[in-house]
Amino acid sequence: MQIFNFELKHFLKSPKNKICLAILLILFFALFIFNQMIVSKKSMEMNIADATMNLQNTKQWTATLESESKSNPEDTTLRQDLLLAQEVEKLYSAEVLALKNKDLDKFTDLENQVNILQLKAISEKDSQEYRDLVSSIKYYDAVKKVKGKVAPIINDTSEAAFVTGRSALSWLSSTVIFVLLTVLIADVVSGEIESSQIRFYQLMGGRKFKHLLLKLLIPIMVVFSVTLLSFLLQYVINGLMNTFGTWRYPYQDSDSRLIPIWQVMLKTLGLFTATLLFIASLGQFLSLIFKKSLVVIGIIVILLTGFLTFEGEEWFQPIKKFLPFEYLGYGRLLNDVEILPSQSFMIGLFYLLSLSVVFILFSGYLYKHYYYRKVGQS
Repeated sequence: MQIFNFELKHFLKSPKNKICLAILLILFFALFIFNQMIVSKKSMEMNIADATMNLQNTKQWTATLESESKSNPEDTTLRQDLLLAQEVEKLYSAEVLALKNKDLDKFTDLENQVNILQLKAISEKDSQEYRDLVSSIKYYDAVKKVKGKVAPIINDTSEAAFVTGRSALSWLSSTVIFVLLTVLIADVVSGEIESSQIRFYQLMGGRKFKHLLLKLLIPIMVVFSVTLLSFLLQYVINGLMNTFGTWRYPYQDSDSRLIPIWQVMLKTLGLFTATLLFIASLGQFLSLIFKKSLVVIGIIVILLTGFLTFEGEEWFQPIKKFLPFEYLGYGRLLNDVEILPSQSFMIGLFYLLSLSVVFILFSGYLYKHYYYRKVGQS
């Protein structure tokens, strides 16, 4: 326990670590404020603009059908299309009015009615438009089933539970965050080698493997705690400003699957923990080889940014599912669901943890032999 307290204080007293933790907190809350003040306002403006455009297009469609129907009064198909267009026009008119009155609940109910009408009018069941409408209707029904607040756009609501889970999913899959975490947790051992502080660990039993694990796990524990507390605080603030909502609120992934937001949040934090362990253990392993913080951090940052550079390339798609950087963040898995296996979360978790164990074992070997050389020279 004494060594644990020593390592914890040593990590927190580092000026570099204080700055990085402060940047991490500022980044999280800056993104939170940006979403609350700017994104929500723009979303409302876009909804009004889209509803107005839909109304204008429907009016033109209705006028065209009325003209064609007068020219062909015996065409029953035209008459049915005209009745559908007139009904949709009424719904769009009501939507615009609802948005101007800021009645989002009424707007989403009307939008679902429009989707149902349009679905009936589509004859091609294999078309993308048909699949999109079916997906929207299923999402609406799923939200209503858990008594959630339906938003005009899928995966966009003001409920604190959903906003917190969606934010964690996005932010904890960001390469920018991973680069910051690399600077924060990857150079603990190399920093002590550079400052020659590591030679004093011999007096504290520093050659023991459990002490090396403490150097690995304490930075992870601090970063995870700060991150978790940040999201808990955002959840409380957003809940007091809007509504806390339900953790059963559905999240729709790129494959149109519906996942409860609590499950998204849990998997996000689980994979984030594995990511921290992977980055920290890789940094520790590289530290005992190169013994320079800038080299260690530089190598990991180059790997991260290099992966980010190529991940959108077509030729890289079949390759990236075999690389560990593809599994750094649950949001990345959901975005790439089409190229990843069905159990990508468990595969990614096992992949990162296995590599971490390998790095830790090799680090333990290098750590002990590094000290034996030092003792021999003294």
